[in-house]
Amino acid sequence: MKLFVKILWLLMSLALVGLIGCSSDKTSKSNQLETIDSAARPDSEVRHARIYLYDKGRVTTEIYSEEIHKFEELDSTMGYQLDIDFFDTTGLVMSQVVGDSGVIRENSGQLSIYGNVVVISEDNTKLETDYLFWNTTTDKVYTDAFVRITTEDGVLTGWGLEGDQKLSSYQILSKVSGSAKDVDKFIEE
Repeated sequence: MKLFVKILWLLMSLALVGLIGCSSDKTSKSNQLETIDSAARPDSEVRHARIYLYDKGRVTTEIYSEEIHKFEELDSTMGYQLDIDFFDTTGLVMSQVVGDSGVIRENSGQLSIYGNVVVISEDNTKLETDYLFWNTTTDKVYTDAFVRITTEDGVLTGWGLEGDQKLSSYQILSKVSGSAKDVDKFIEE
């Protein structure tokens, strides 16, 4: 009987040590998962937001978004269902952009817009593409995706684009084709 009690006591002690060891392991795994999960969570979320960007006290950009997620550590603000207006120095809208989503990186001055991107400039030039990058420090836009540009003079298509944010000066990078009323307007001098 004493041997049975000793064996039972030994088995219970081993089981208790095993449970404590497993519990500790589960806790550390749980903490690791929580840390990973919290890194993927935004620091703040806003719905139906309107954001204004300024340069020396003057509004340069107005961004409306159905939903915004801000990730401080990643220097990323993600927006969904974007509608963006860019203003000139007099406060007039010089171009408008819509897209399904976008990412703003404030520290580097980069704005990336994705999905059904449409840009309309003040002279009604229309750019359509799948994604577009805008560098706020140089006021340049660029993409390597397929582009379609519609003006009052015609339609150009091709792959890739570099230009200014007003679309007053741009270059389609490859496989350019299209039709125009006055071809000379599209030829570089």
